[in-house]
Amino acid sequence: MKQVLLLGDSIRMQYQKPLGEKLAGVAEISGPEENGRWSGYTLNSLRFWLPQLPSPDLVQWNCGLWDMGDDYREGRHFYPPDLYEETCRRICRILRKFTGKPDLQIVIATTTPTLHGDHADIRLYNSILEKVAAEESAVINDLYSVVSPARAQMIGEDRIHLTPAGIEAVASHTAAVLRPLLSGARDGQQ
Repeated sequence: MKQVLLLGDSIRMQYQKPLGEKLAGVAEISGPEENGRWSGYTLNSLRFWLPQLPSPDLVQWNCGLWDMGDDYREGRHFYPPDLYEETCRRICRILRKFTGKPDLQIVIATTTPTLHGDHADIRLYNSILEKVAAEESAVINDLYSVVSPARAQMIGEDRIHLTPAGIEAVASHTAAVLRPLLSGARDGQQ
């Protein structure tokens, strides 16, 4: 059976189990028990997580909301766009190097919307993910477009995390993106 590794923040943690149920019989889904937080944290943690998890046939990852944050109120992103872009490229390269699979199928999920602000930052960071995906021969799983049209129903009271309807929509969409890739199809961006 194929092995899928999911990496990412708390949104990934929300849909990981339902995704596993949707891909039962096709793939086993695994991921670290901890939150991947921001891109630099995920990059640094690969050396600890990968040896503890099954060798993946496909990896889907996302980092974004933490990178965009201004938690220290400095008037800047925690990881500015140029550093985010460099780190995202490195995540792809390190995944392939560390697994010993230079052709490892990588899927990069876009950052989901929130109920805060105008989403200019999310769109900017998602455009960086699209650029990195094109350069690193990865596939984009556009979760932003899945959630955005029905944000009021798919994002919960904390204005960030998914509701049960959001989790279902994201898990279903992700299963539809991953299923053909797991059967050997590599037909570019979804």
